[in-house]
Amino acid sequence: MIELNKKTQQDFLNREWVQKLLDAGVDMSDAKYYICSLTYGKIGEGENIQVALKSELPFIKNSINNALSAHLFNWCLPTYTVSELLYKLHEWIYPTINGEEYSGGLKILKDAPFYFAYYDLKNREGKEKTTEFYAEAEYPIESLASLLIQCHQKGIGDTGNISDK
Repeated sequence: MIELNKKTQQDFLNREWVQKLLDAGVDMSDAKYYICSLTYGKIGEGENIQVALKSELPFIKNSINNALSAHLFNWCLPTYTVSELLYKLHEWIYPTINGEEYSGGLKILKDAPFYFAYYDLKNREGKEKTTEFYAEAEYPIESLASLLIQCHQKGIGDTGNISDK
C-alpha cells in the first residue's frame, strides 16, 4: 500500500475529488486503485490513509476483521491516477453548442503554478470555443478530474471501462 499524503495526491485523486466525481454520477467501477482509511478514532484524528490496488482489498478487509481494537475504522473509495483520467476522457469530442457543431481535441497546458485541461473546439468555419470544456487547477490530476465532471454533466460522458485499456 502507498500512503496518501500531500505528495502522492499529485498521483492519486484524494477523497474530496473522488467524492466530486461520484456526486456528479461518474461511474468509477473500473478503478484499479482504492483509497482506504485505517483510523483509530474519528476521521481527521490520526488518520492513516493508504492507496491500495483493488486486488488488495480482500486482504485489507481480513486484516481489519482480525484487528484487536474495536475502534478501528475502515472505508475504501475508488480513485484514479493521471493516466487513468487521460484514458477516461475522450481524445476528441464533437459537441453541439447553441445549435452549432464543434469538434476538438483534448489539450493540457502548464502555466506555472497552474495546469489547464480543455478541449480545443472549433466549428466548421474555424470559430473557436475553448471555454466550453475548460478546467484549471494547481495539479494536473485535479484539472483532468474537473474536466471529466464537466464532460459528464454536459452529456459528453467518458470512454467507458478503462480497465480494458
